[in-house]
This record gives sequence, C-alpha cells and structure tokens, in this order.
Amino acid sequence: MKFLYMVLANCKRYFKDYKTIAIMFLLPIVVVSFVKIMSNPKSSSKQLNIAVGVVNLDKGDLGNKLIKKIDAPNIYKDKKEALQALKNYDVIAVYEIGENFSQEINVNKKPVINSYKLETGNKAQIFEVQMQQKINELFKVQVLKTNNIIRDESELNKNLVNLQYNTEKKTVASSEFMPLVMIMFFLLSFSSIMSGDLLKLKKGKILERFLSTSNKGYQIIGSIYLSMIITQIVMYTASFMVMKVLFKFSFSNFGFLILNIALMSMVSISLCIMVNRIFKDRGVAGIFINLISMIMFFLYITVLPGPNYTKIPKIIITLSKFTPFYWSLGSIEKSVLFPNVFILLLMSLVFFTAGSIKYSNFAKESK
Repeated sequence: MKFLYMVLANCKRYFKDYKTIAIMFLLPIVVVSFVKIMSNPKSSSKQLNIAVGVVNLDKGDLGNKLIKKIDAPNIYKDKKEALQALKNYDVIAVYEIGENFSQEINVNKKPVINSYKLETGNKAQIFEVQMQQKINELFKVQVLKTNNIIRDESELNKNLVNLQYNTEKKTVASSEFMPLVMIMFFLLSFSSIMSGDLLKLKKGKILERFLSTSNKGYQIIGSIYLSMIITQIVMYTASFMVMKVLFKFSFSNFGFLILNIALMSMVSISLCIMVNRIFKDRGVAGIFINLISMIMFFLYITVLPGPNYTKIPKIIITLSKFTPFYWSLGSIEKSVLFPNVFILLLMSLVFFTAGSIKYSNFAKESK
C-alpha cells in the first residue's frame, strides 16, 4: 500500500506539471492535423485560401469540368476582367483555359494552360499541382474512351482485370498509421523531460531527504519510474482518442495500442534514465536523447514499404530492427504479441540495467 501511495503521489505531481502535460497531449494532435491538411488530396484552393483566378475560354465542355474538379475560387469568362483583377492584386495569378482546350484533349493532344503572374513565388504552386493532376485525369478518361476501354468517367476506378492479392496481414489502415507513428516518436523524444525529473529532484536535495524516511531506495526509484509510465500512457492514449474523433479513424484495437504505449514508455524512460545518469545534465541529456530519437525514427521510416524499398541498403533494414519503433508499431499494425513484446521488454531491461543506480549513492552525489 505504501508503494502504491508513492506512485499516486508522483503521478499527481507529474499531472500538475501543466506545461509537460500540454506538450504530450497537444503536440501529436497539432503535427498530425497539419500533415493531414497538407496531404489531403481533396483540399481545394478555397480551403487553402489561395487567391487565384481562372479564365474559361473553352468552346467545349471539358473546361467547365476542369473548373468543377479544381474548385477554383475566382472564375472569369472575360480575359480582360481577369487580368484587371490581377493588376489590382485581387488574385496572385490567373490561369487561362484556351478556346481549343476540349478539342485538343479529344484528339489526344495535351492542352496548354497559360498563366499570368505579377511576381514569381510558390504561393500558387499547390493550385498548379492540383490543376495539372485534374487535367491528367481528364486526358486519361478521354484516351480510355477513345479506345473503347471505358464508356464514361464513372468506370475509371473499376478494376478492368480481377486480381487476387496475397498481402501481409495488417489491421491498421495507412491513413490511421501515421498518427500512431507520431505518438511513438514524441513519446520517445519527450521522455527526456520526465526522466530528467530525477536530476531535478537530486539537485533540490529532495532525493537525499527521502533517505531519512522508512522507504527503501528501490521503492522510491520504482514509484517514480512507474508514475512516469502511467502519465505517458494516459496522456498519449488521450491524444490518440482526440485524433480518432477529429479525423474519424476506425481504429478500435485499443488493447494493442495501450500495451505498446506502455512498452514504448518503458523503453524510452529506461533509455532516458541511462542517458541522464551518464551525462548528469538535463540539457546535454535532452539533446542526446532527441538525436537518438531522430536517428531511430529515420531508420524506421526509411524502411517503410514503398516504391524504393528494394533500393534500400540491407544494412539500413537490419539497423531499423534495433529500434523500438519497428517492434512497437509492428505489433499494433499486425496485432501480434510475439516476439514484439518480448523484444521491447528486453530493450527496456537492457537500458534500465545499464542506467541502474544505487539510490543512496545517486542521491548523495555532488555532481
């Protein structure tokens, strides 16, 4: 009972550190929200507040189809009116759909869009990429219709050939996997803030005063260690729950999520305690831990499946398996326990043993 009371007391102390709690809870949400907005293919120029204009001079019907697809914020039928708006800085760029736009596509000729700008820059680049993508779609539909492969655009996304794929079993959609990756990354990176609490307690002579109580050294260290893990589990799980509601994730395997957040927390805090024990300076230890986190994160995302996977050096693939990201996220993604859980526990034990301390000696060290 005394040990549980110490754990609860430490948890209460950590939850009163509002700055750290806010970082753990809000930062993953902010970063994931930003990435989701920027990577959303449905984001239009209106949603992104890009002031551009489009002049539709096309004599056919494809020009109007293109305008609907790109959701242009300002549409002009008169070129002079559009250029005047550009001169008045009402828009930052004007794009002209020529008279022969539909005709050129119908004869399998790639159309040209004229652009008018007062200055060069990247503000309209997102809109230009979207426009190019939609033109390519129109062109592809016309080519397929000309060759009698499809009858209309509604058939474009239908499979022309029935194929059966034998793929590795995964239970997490790719759109939901990125938030999990970010949570695990921040969990490792910001563990240095919490684990540095030991140095703070030592510097304030609080650890030394604990020696005068009836509590054993391992009980004191164990209660602090366990309360750090509990705090991280609560805050990062809550952060993911908010993202699940905001972005309407269908993820429901919370048992594996909480288990792997706990295991990742054990690994990260054990690592941070070891580093803090070595450097004995919160600033230096924090920089070193962030550097390790970035290296591990880079190794993990480098070997994620993609078109260039076969070009990745074998040494990088091998090194990625030494990162906790590989095993924790692999466990969540595929809903597997063994050997992932065992390896994460082993990593935690190795780091904890390497940074293990005799409480009385650590509490009394002058440096």
